[in-house]
Amino acid sequence: MNTIALGIILLAASILYAAYAEFKAENQRDFRLLAGLGGAGTLAGASLYLL
Repeated sequence: MNTIALGIILLAASILYAAYAEFKAENQRDFRLLAGLGGAGTLAGASLYLL
C-alpha cells in the first residue's frame, strides 16, 4: 500500500511542476487547474500513506 501511495505522491509532484511551468508562462487558467489537481493528489497520496 505504501508503494502505491508514494507513486501517487510522485505523480502529483510532477503535476505540481507542470503547474509551476504554467505559472511562469503566465497562463493562469491552466496553472489553477494543475495546481488544484496536484494539491488534491498530494493530499490523497499522503492520506493513503498514513493509513
